[in-house]
Amino acid sequence: MGLAIVVYVQPGRRTSEKTLQTELKQLLLNEFIDGEAILGAAITDQNGVAVVHHIPNTMTVKSFRNVMSLLELAQHAARISDDLVGQYQYLVIRYANFKVAFFEIKNKGWLVIFVNPMWHVENLLVKIRQFMVKISRML
Repeated sequence: MGLAIVVYVQPGRRTSEKTLQTELKQLLLNEFIDGEAILGAAITDQNGVAVVHHIPNTMTVKSFRNVMSLLELAQHAARISDDLVGQYQYLVIRYANFKVAFFEIKNKGWLVIFVNPMWHVENLLVKIRQFMVKISRML
């Protein structure tokens, strides 16, 4: 007996094409990732859907999906405002063999960064803020 494979194609469905804006975001993201301290990053929209991403080699897509589910926790932490705590800056969560940092991009989306556990996110804040200024203009 042979194996039969049936493929269904929707005639009205468009293929997703990369626009110049998406290509530029991907180029900036690849430039931002240095491979030593910053191992990967993702830019999401307000709904938490990844617009562009570059995940580390050691991370699977399933793990990436689990990290993106932690975005809800970061959104909740950003909504909490207290005079004693101060204004929300970022949230760092240790996940597997990464430090995952969540930064809000001016109510336009989120920047999720995978940092080498040997590095402190505080030491990378200047580079991260410069990148956030560049990318916030494009969202």
